Amino acid sequence: MILFAAGRPREAESQESRNWGLSGDSRGRHLVRDDESLCTTCARLEELAVLGDMAGDGFIQWSRVATQDSLGRYWIGQGESLKVYDSDGRFLREVGRAGQGPEEFVRIVLVRADSDGRVHVLDPRNTRESVFDANFALVEEQRLAGRAASLFSVAALDGGHVANTAADITGSPFLHIVRGEEVVRSFGMSDATGPYDAFRSLRVLSARSDSVIAAARRHNYAVEMWDSGGSRLVELHHEERLNEAEVRQVPYNLTDHPKPHEVIAVRLDDADRLWVLFHMMRDGWERHFEPQEFPGGQVGIRRRSNSTSYSIYESRLDVIDLQSGTVVVRALLPGLFEAFVGDGLLLEYRELPNTEQLAVWRVTIDGK
Repeated sequence: MILFAAGRPREAESQESRNWGLSGDSRGRHLVRDDESLCTTCARLEELAVLGDMAGDGFIQWSRVATQDSLGRYWIGQGESLKVYDSDGRFLREVGRAGQGPEEFVRIVLVRADSDGRVHVLDPRNTRESVFDANFALVEEQRLAGRAASLFSVAALDGGHVANTAADITGSPFLHIVRGEEVVRSFGMSDATGPYDAFRSLRVLSARSDSVIAAARRHNYAVEMWDSGGSRLVELHHEERLNEAEVRQVPYNLTDHPKPHEVIAVRLDDADRLWVLFHMMRDGWERHFEPQEFPGGQVGIRRRSNSTSYSIYESRLDVIDLQSGTVVVRALLPGLFEAFVGDGLLLEYRELPNTEQLAVWRVTIDGK
């Protein structure tokens, strides 16, 4: 077990001082600050399994698409198929293949386990949700709305999904409640002014069982909280900028448009907390890139062949108490963490000299 902890976040403030509110249709912002008793040693990590063989069927590639089913098995999206490993990390089998027919996939973007022990697989390119039972048998297929084909992020919600798509016209919606082939509701107005601004409407999503939605901006420390009816509850905006330079949809360079820090994943838990996972650029990351000229004369950067992801990025986890509206826990994580895998699990990517691996970790706060 890796221990980041001794000490506890401050006890909850009085109800009167906490009434900043997840209630009502709010156009306002709540300025998030680090708690006076911010704990940087309260996150505990325990490695549960390492997935991926050096070669053969168990070989695995980078992924942010993963879940743990009711039998403790890990299902990992690999684009056109899934690879399944047992709770100890041993490879079991591959599910699916490339194509457009039954049990075939083009682009898997979400895999989740339900309370009945089934696993749901979302493929927006095939506009289809496939459901597998505990014996890996395909038991159900459901068509998805065509709009899902262009989604950026998605989360399960109320028997359907909340989906984020790029919107490149000012005032057009970027959040959609989708149930099967029907787009039930669209909301969240984009501030993009054209195709080159469409990235402004991209959000990283999480949803809670009470239909509260968290929609985090990728390159700003700002998270909009919505309900499934389309009412914005509040926007959480940290007092410190995530990136000093404005992120633009042009190639990154080593001068006025550096590679940005980025929000990778968010998670709403049942303790009224919001977990935010970041990839942060390490000090000196520029040494691992070199200039590259693109068609049309634009100059960008490319990674040097002898560099590694670890030399460029580090991971950070912030936990926001939604009652006080403050960051109560922060941890720099020992690796490149990519996703939340269900409740309290994190997925780490490992770039090794001759192979790749994924590791699953359990993360707890103060042992809870």
